[in-house]
Amino acid sequence: MAMAGDGIRQKAQNELVLSFLSVRRAIGALGFFLPLALLAASFVEAGGLRTSLSAYYYSPMREVFVGTLIAQAVFLWSYEGFRPEAGELITDRRMARLAAVSVALVALLPTAGPDIPCTALQCLLGPGPSALIHLAAAGLFFGALAVFCLVLFVKGAEDGPEKRASNRIYRLCGWTILGSIGAIAALFVTGLDQALAPLRPVFWLESLASFAFATSWAVKGDSLRPLVRGVMSAQATTP
Repeated sequence: MAMAGDGIRQKAQNELVLSFLSVRRAIGALGFFLPLALLAASFVEAGGLRTSLSAYYYSPMREVFVGTLIAQAVFLWSYEGFRPEAGELITDRRMARLAAVSVALVALLPTAGPDIPCTALQCLLGPGPSALIHLAAAGLFFGALAVFCLVLFVKGAEDGPEKRASNRIYRLCGWTILGSIGAIAALFVTGLDQALAPLRPVFWLESLASFAFATSWAVKGDSLRPLVRGVMSAQATTP
């Protein structure tokens, strides 16, 4: 009977691990999918490449943009992560819920654009406050994902080459996210976003941040083994 009970517990634990991995992989896959889908659409749409990812709300790719963000919100909200220690403030669950609410607001409160019927929240809040909340929510979303990379994913002892390699990837992804968002903020503050608009810097920086967080979640979901092995090999050859 004891062996049967152990088998049931082991099966339940394995299923829980697989569920965690599936959610992580889904979050990573969506992070890769959205910029690539919007970029591909730019080659066939009359409007060409938009100034930002958010600008695709006012394009034929609106449903893809909104649907992908809401899917990210659902997966992030369902992510529990590891059980926090007593008194721990920055936890997987809290950061995932913050990211989920933020990305949902990004989808439901689009930036200012052409004069089309407003969303329910836009009608309630007005276009000005909606645009400000959109920008703040986007910043919180990427900020929460950077915290995952720089704080939560790197927790624990680096007790082997694989953990060290994974942590190196997480930190690179986290700083890439922060650097990209910081660069976007600098563009807005200096007005260079308008001067450089033909080059679409905001679109590329947002895409870079999206690829960075997608890579970190894919590694955490154990779906980028070749990348981890490559970093391990590079570490082994470094004096």
